[in-house]
Amino acid sequence: MKKLVTFALSAACVCGLALGIAACGDDNDDAHTHKLMKVDAASATFFENGNSEYYTCDCGKYFSDSEGKNEIRKDSWVIAAVGTTADAFDAFTVYNSASTKGSKGIVCGLDTGANAGPATYFGEEDKNLEWDGGKTTIGFMLDLSALEENDFTIWVLSFNKQEEGEYVHSGTHELRIGIAKTETGFVANMLAGVGFDETADLAQIVDGGKAFTEDDIAVTFEMSYDKSDSNMTYTLTVAGQEFSGSTVFEAQLTGFRSLWNAYLNKDGVEAYNFTRV
Repeated sequence: MKKLVTFALSAACVCGLALGIAACGDDNDDAHTHKLMKVDAASATFFENGNSEYYTCDCGKYFSDSEGKNEIRKDSWVIAAVGTTADAFDAFTVYNSASTKGSKGIVCGLDTGANAGPATYFGEEDKNLEWDGGKTTIGFMLDLSALEENDFTIWVLSFNKQEEGEYVHSGTHELRIGIAKTETGFVANMLAGVGFDETADLAQIVDGGKAFTEDDIAVTFEMSYDKSDSNMTYTLTVAGQEFSGSTVFEAQLTGFRSLWNAYLNKDGVEAYNFTRV
């Protein structure tokens, strides 16, 4: 006996029209007819997975075609977010030609000048990733194994404000973290500013910084923003070492602008697995 079964999937990704009919067997090999539902293709973004076009049936099977002839495995349609693969290099605006695509992500080349490091802008056209101020974590992995004593890297998360309808870099309002190699391991410190002076920047990182020994680490920027008083509360974490605080922005923030390697005095630091939660 045949029966007709319909069901609904999320309107965000599933076309609401039944596009095909296919015969599917149950555990008893009895054929019954189901309507196939199309899931439209979606491009991967820097932080979110995309997917190729596929079709789903309420019998629990998935197909690459509208006739239900080519069955595929669950999640085989997933296109990884560019931030989680070596393709992260392609999502960066690379100011420094010495930076290259690595086996994990982006290998930062030698960078000894302002605005010369690899950076990702959030947002394709307006360089803005909308943010309602709710608690958000932007993180990535960082392979420091190429660093030698007195080598260091500085990473910056920047924000946007809005002026005359346009997104504008918030300037001095950024979250900066510096990581240096020492004689006994590594040290990380939150930075008040970056002067692009090797001696001064290294001293600022080491002075009062927190030590760790791992050379392949997680870095996270976690923050929430209260638009009623322009106050941001944040916690920066490097290899499990936390730096917390709060700051008041002079202007209303509208979103994230960029994450970039602001300074590096040694080739080879590799960043990968960029995420937002």
